[in-house]
Amino acid sequence: MFKTFLSRKFFSLLLSSTIGQLVITVLTLSDSVIAGVMLGEDAVAAICLVVPAYSLSAFGGCLIALGVPIIYNRAMGEFDKEKADRCFSFGLLTSLAMGLILYTVFMLFGDAYLRFYEPSTVVFNAARDYFFWYKYTFLLLPLYTLMYEMVLADGDETLSMVSGIVQILGNIVCSIVLAKFIGIEGIGLGSLVGTSAALIVSFAHLLRKGNSLKLGFYFSFQWVVDVLKYSVIDAGAYLFLASYIAAMNRFITFAFGPEMLVLGAVILFMKEVQVLFDGVGEAFTPLMNIYLGEESYDAVKKCYRLSLKTAVVEGLVLMLLMILVSPFIVKLYDISDPVAYSYAVGGVRIEALGLVFLSLLYLLSSYYLLIDKIKLGFMMSALRDVLVAAPVCIILGYFFGIYGMFAGVAISPAVAYVITVLYIRLRYGKDNYPLLLADKLKGFKHKFYELKLDPASIVETQQQVEKYLDENGVDRKIVSRAKLLIEDLYMLIYEKNGVDKAVYAECTVIIREAGVQIITKDDGVLFDLSSDDVVAGSIVEFMVSGYMEKLKDNRKYLTTMSYNRNTFRINYEE
Repeated sequence: MFKTFLSRKFFSLLLSSTIGQLVITVLTLSDSVIAGVMLGEDAVAAICLVVPAYSLSAFGGCLIALGVPIIYNRAMGEFDKEKADRCFSFGLLTSLAMGLILYTVFMLFGDAYLRFYEPSTVVFNAARDYFFWYKYTFLLLPLYTLMYEMVLADGDETLSMVSGIVQILGNIVCSIVLAKFIGIEGIGLGSLVGTSAALIVSFAHLLRKGNSLKLGFYFSFQWVVDVLKYSVIDAGAYLFLASYIAAMNRFITFAFGPEMLVLGAVILFMKEVQVLFDGVGEAFTPLMNIYLGEESYDAVKKCYRLSLKTAVVEGLVLMLLMILVSPFIVKLYDISDPVAYSYAVGGVRIEALGLVFLSLLYLLSSYYLLIDKIKLGFMMSALRDVLVAAPVCIILGYFFGIYGMFAGVAISPAVAYVITVLYIRLRYGKDNYPLLLADKLKGFKHKFYELKLDPASIVETQQQVEKYLDENGVDRKIVSRAKLLIEDLYMLIYEKNGVDKAVYAECTVIIREAGVQIITKDDGVLFDLSSDDVVAGSIVEFMVSGYMEKLKDNRKYLTTMSYNRNTFRINYEE
């Protein structure tokens, strides 16, 4: 399964990013479950009222936190470290400002927001108590989201995963303990403690060897526009979720009565679970950005194919899991009414049928964001989460009752997916679907190679590069230099890591107007191949040192996502 540099890195990132998305889900769902088990139905309904406010705050935080790592990785892909540092500094300053804005808004208008739903007095008071501590979580949420995303973007999947686990466990354990003493307020305070602990863990990345994040503060109005452009799709999902849940809560109380409001928690459960699918997009985003910055489009295609297969498998597995464990899920909410309980179990099973289409929609919207098809990605997100979902659920619920409403949750992703695919094929051409790279590939000559480092695979790659350059009419002198450079570079990496260590690598060869560009990556020990300070302790090191002297300014090294990355340019006139 983990046979290439790309697949190893992707699945490593997938684990961390999925845990990160799980944090978002658990942070709200665990509170509802704990409230149901320890405090009863009224507490569950109270938390359900606060969830749209959390989604709105997540939207505000993600407006900054999601765009910054995209621009950061794109800059690193272009070997522009100065721009990358400014990007992170901008993110720190604006995420702190966003946290203050969110806290102030809900401090001033929190009660008015809760009264909008016209809850009973008991539910209103419980929601108000829970909301008190949750406002402080909103204060920290943008900064935590930024640090989590940036640690992941910088290749520290392990610490990113630990941070997510700390937040999940901290939230659950503290909420259970505190709920025994101060009721629903304790659940809100537990969320704050978990988020604070996770934030501290994320900042530990700055002490790690190989860290490329540099603390600082920077602001520019142009950067605001750029960051918002890249954040709007994924951040918009939280705004759409808030709108959808608010609409469904109102519809349930209107159509089925306040006593059925607990069914809103079941709908919320499935909508929160679907956020897990964004883990695939989170995993391929830093890799795709690097490949797009390099113009390594064959690597982009391979990364997308791997992501597509993963998205389908995730959708199927989660669908089957939800169908099997639906009674257990509903029991966690402590629904005492047998009629409501029966509706809830059936509802979970019906909703699960649309999960594969949801997974595919998340994948496509994440990809279109990266290739600057912002409007297209935003439209997909809106169709998926509210524009199709809310009307279909309300219409079916109005005519066919509660099960019709749940059927709308399952059907709407398929409708949104069909609309999206038809639009893209008609607008951009069926042969250009789904990657939309046809214009970039016209006349562009490049080749992407993957290898596990050993003498045989290095020689094989060298021969493949030679064949490719010869087929495209590159001067034999340039071909010979490229061959020797590739062989000696990878043999030096192989030598530095030792024969017993498995090292995976990539090589992109691009034929440009001025010369041949060679980009290398490997996951071995961090080592600057292009440095003038390479000590010639072996024949291979001596050869590489000589090449570096000849290439002069046509070489660059940059630690990217905690792996080695080099670019070399062999000009035709040399």
